[in-house]
Amino acid sequence: MDKRNSTDSPADDAETYPETLRITVGSVETAFEATTAQRKSDDPSETAVRVFDSLAEVWELLTDRRLEIMRSIMTAPPDSISDLADRLGRNYSDVHSDVAVLADHDIVYFDTAGRAKRPVIPYECVRIDIEVVGDASGERAAVS
Repeated sequence: MDKRNSTDSPADDAETYPETLRITVGSVETAFEATTAQRKSDDPSETAVRVFDSLAEVWELLTDRRLEIMRSIMTAPPDSISDLADRLGRNYSDVHSDVAVLADHDIVYFDTAGRAKRPVIPYECVRIDIEVVGDASGERAAVS
């Protein structure tokens, strides 16, 4: 998928994004390995990965309001943040703040034309993966 991120690069430069953004919880080592593998690959990965230290951090980021913003942008990208706020029936300042947080985490990007900042999510799908595993020692608790 080809999307533009005019905030960081000239409008005529195209940037390629994977189809899926995967949000997950893991260790620093997991995040480092995922990032290193993506950067070393000659072919763009089908999945971008954002790794958080804890489930609490994921929930702090992905509030109901921010998920609503993400769905709206992915369904029909708005012309501006004002357009998005109007569409959602929310205060511009609150929507702007939520979009900025999502942009800080590389979920939302901006196409700029003149003074307008058009928020876009360049992924076809955003997937949240939470893995629950047992004790790594392999010992199971006795059930009596």
